[in-house]
Amino acid sequence: MKTKVRRLSIRWKILIPATILIIAMCAVIGINSYTRIKTGMIQLGVEEAQMAASIAGFMVDGDSLASIGTGYENTEEYRNNLTALRQIQELCGIAFLYTLHTNDNARLYYGIDTDDSAGQNSPGDPFDGEYAEFADVFNGQEYVQDYIDETADGTLISAYLPIRDSAGKVVAVLGCDYDASYVAERIEGARNSIFQISIICLVLALVILNLIVNRIMRSLNKVDRKIYDLVNNEGDLTQKLDIASGDELELIAGNINTLLEYIRGIMLHISDNSTQLGTSTGAIAESLISAKDNISDISATMEEMSAAMEETSASLHQVDESVSHIMNSIGSISQKASSERDLAAKITEKVQAIYESAERDRTDAAKQAAEMSKNMSERIERSKAVEHIDALTNEIINITDQTSLLSLNASIEAARAGEAGKGFAVVASEIGSLADNSARAAEGIQRVSQEVIHAVNELANESEQMIRFMNETTMAGYERLLDNSINYKNDVSHLSETMNGFADESIRLNSDIDSIKEAVDAVNIAVSESANGIVGVTEMASDMTVSMESIKDEAESNRDIAGQLESEVGKFKL
Repeated sequence: MKTKVRRLSIRWKILIPATILIIAMCAVIGINSYTRIKTGMIQLGVEEAQMAASIAGFMVDGDSLASIGTGYENTEEYRNNLTALRQIQELCGIAFLYTLHTNDNARLYYGIDTDDSAGQNSPGDPFDGEYAEFADVFNGQEYVQDYIDETADGTLISAYLPIRDSAGKVVAVLGCDYDASYVAERIEGARNSIFQISIICLVLALVILNLIVNRIMRSLNKVDRKIYDLVNNEGDLTQKLDIASGDELELIAGNINTLLEYIRGIMLHISDNSTQLGTSTGAIAESLISAKDNISDISATMEEMSAAMEETSASLHQVDESVSHIMNSIGSISQKASSERDLAAKITEKVQAIYESAERDRTDAAKQAAEMSKNMSERIERSKAVEHIDALTNEIINITDQTSLLSLNASIEAARAGEAGKGFAVVASEIGSLADNSARAAEGIQRVSQEVIHAVNELANESEQMIRFMNETTMAGYERLLDNSINYKNDVSHLSETMNGFADESIRLNSDIDSIKEAVDAVNIAVSESANGIVGVTEMASDMTVSMESIKDEAESNRDIAGQLESEVGKFKL
């Protein structure tokens, strides 16, 4: 049983928009055609009104119109112009033909009016209009309405032409109300015709559209029936759609046939693959049973290896602790050796400083002793100058003796001289006294000089003993101090070399122990990682056993699904 569509069928989905589109197109075309025809007809009426006004203006005598005014209706000029205008009015189909005049550009009044009814205007009658509306015409410009004016007097198109006299002056305006009733009738007829033609075209378009849609729907229904047969024919994929419409429906049918062929190929592959899937799933299930047993054996072996790794790890841990104790002891010995080595180095530096200081002191002492001996010798030599004082004192004593003798001789000579030699006697007496004083001073100087000479001799002896002490005792002490410093330095250097060697050996031993500890740690880490890995592998093996069981169940399920799939594919006719 076919299912009805929920909303609109394809027929109405095509007809409704197409109908709306056709109506819109017909309306647009009709309105456009009517507008163009109306514009053309009005333009034609305007041209006819302008032509009629031009003919009438050509037939009017401007000079005679210039003199027409109130009371001129019985004049010959008036009757002649009226007769000429009525002939033109009848000949050209003009409804009203008249002339307008102005009085000082203030108001408008009729001149000649061709109306033969009771409503005819006489010359001088006022015109119902303002001068401003006709000012351009009175200034020499023509004016023609470009539209049809619906009035109580009829359907008119008005034209106004200036009338000039022989001098070229505008003396009046010729008003021509052209009868445009036939134009309005033609426009109305054109509108009716366009409306009728639009209705006819719309009906024809709808009929043609309906025929086209019916043809399309027949082809679509044919395709629908074929597809319905394919769906409800127990999966027969060998059927084909046979449509030769020569349009898109034929292409759709061809594509559906291709799709059916493609689905048929897929179903064939599914059928073959479902059989292979069932076979391979059974083989997988058997392989999983065997793999489960192997994994159980592997799991037991891994548990034994894990226990052995734990024992090895415990032994390596003990070895690591022993190596750590040895390493700590060697570190302490190395630290002490380094400390003693540093102390020996400091002692060596101090001994070297003492040796260098003693050597400098010995050199300084030797220099000072030599300089002191030299200075002392020079001073002793200079002190021997006191002996010259003794000699000089002896000479002074000799001089004083001679002076005393000379004073005595002078006294004797003064005594001989008597009174004349008293002054000279006084001088001789003073010289004698001076000689006595000099003799006593020289004797004192001589005693002091003897004491100084004795003291200088004793000082020279003491200096010689002091220099001898410095050269023999002090310098010998410096030599012994230097010898002891050298021996002490050599002993400390030997001790320092011994401690250096001991410290170097401790460092090398500590490095070897470090290497041993690193190796033990590495082995311990490797064993721990191996143990963890074995535990992980054991757990993974256990999990894999569970997974294998799950995979086995899934394989059994896949085998059942493959059987069901093969059963479902068997429902299709391939």
